[in-house]
Amino acid sequence: MTEMQTAFAHTDCDNTLLPTESEVISYEASGWYKSRQIIPHDLLDEVHLAIMDHQLGKRDRSLAGPAKFSDWKPGDGDGVRNNEFCSLQNDTVQKLVALPILGAIAARLARSPEIRLFDDQAVYKPPAGIGNNVTAIGWHTDHSCWSTCTSHRMLTAWIPLDDVTLWTGTLCLIDGSHKWPESEDMRGFNNPNLNAIEDHIGREIPNQLITSMALRKGEVSFHHMRTLHCSSPNRSDTPRLALAIHMQDGDNTSRPFITPSGARVVLPHDNLCRKNADGNPDYTDPTVFPRLWPPREWGRRNG
Repeated sequence: MTEMQTAFAHTDCDNTLLPTESEVISYEASGWYKSRQIIPHDLLDEVHLAIMDHQLGKRDRSLAGPAKFSDWKPGDGDGVRNNEFCSLQNDTVQKLVALPILGAIAARLARSPEIRLFDDQAVYKPPAGIGNNVTAIGWHTDHSCWSTCTSHRMLTAWIPLDDVTLWTGTLCLIDGSHKWPESEDMRGFNNPNLNAIEDHIGREIPNQLITSMALRKGEVSFHHMRTLHCSSPNRSDTPRLALAIHMQDGDNTSRPFITPSGARVVLPHDNLCRKNADGNPDYTDPTVFPRLWPPREWGRRNG
């Protein structure tokens, strides 16, 4: 047995819920994968309540250090709410992030024997009638925000807490865009003009390349770190809440990254974790980047 096969053999994870080899090959070609129904509805309902409490200030623990990250609170406006690192602060969100099936799927898709958390974010979209805010999330790649990472196999699990469609503001992805050179630098998260993507890359994108994820409650969308994606406006009369879990493969390490202007890139993660022997952020620190696959007990340094 290979190291990965051994890891799967010694857990209770249901192999029938994992992507087949042909589905992994499809993921490698398209840059995304849609799971079967893998998450219990009662857990999603618990997490929904926990995130709403988080936005009101409830924490099971705080994060130490000077890191600055998005963490919406009352008074920050009526538009899209973004709360990062929820699982490090909230026990109920942690239960969802630590589900072995999520790490197992990520391991298969990335062809890695180990998967660690990189971060997570809860994104709440108010219904269309709330204020005058546009609730689209612009085209971007996760890779563009992870310039200090050495890996090119990182990926994201996107988990809506209820059924989602294009009407309610679901995730949209461009097939095969993880192989485009333009995916190297695409940071349009805060640009709600979804038509701007063609101006940015300088060519038309055929409609058949854009996939809108219609997901039933309990299903999960996974996408490669370089896949161009956005989310449509929430045109419904109810909020849309989803949790994005960003995952790193076992080979990922940190590296110094200097911008063209000469500034060193420092991620919030870098100020939360310990340093390695070279003085760089240690992306294996189990208190900030706990291992998700094979499953293990989460470490807790922050109090």
